[in-house]
Amino acid sequence: MRRRWARVRSLDARQWWVVVCSAVLVPLVQLSLRARGLGCTARTLGRWSAGLADPADVAAVELARHLAEPVALVAGRKVIGSLCLGRSLVLWFLLRRRGIDAELVIGVQAPVDGHLPAHAWVEVQGIPVNDEPDVRARFGSFGLSLPRLTAP
Repeated sequence: MRRRWARVRSLDARQWWVVVCSAVLVPLVQLSLRARGLGCTARTLGRWSAGLADPADVAAVELARHLAEPVALVAGRKVIGSLCLGRSLVLWFLLRRRGIDAELVIGVQAPVDGHLPAHAWVEVQGIPVNDEPDVRARFGSFGLSLPRLTAP
């Protein structure tokens, strides 16, 4: 609990704005996933965040990691709670709104005891920004065709 509060106190103004946006978006995305499914939810978020990628943003990966922290803080709360898919969709949307060409990745592992472990994360320039660096090695990606930002 103390660690979470220390993380909350260390947020900057940009991250606080992401906390506010995430507090609204995470529950809405979770409801949409349950009611409409991944395809409809992703298409809607893609339309609302369509735009031009910022090719000059060489620090896009660091900015994406910086913004992933507040999304995870909100999505991890029991009241709002979200699984990796909802959390990653929200981060994907917020990054695209900032002109960062993020990619939502969904992967699976080999079945264990009749269950198929699946996981979702966001990558920028091929680098995971809201998960461990080796996530792609642990979960085989099956490639989604979600909209990408266009180059100017």
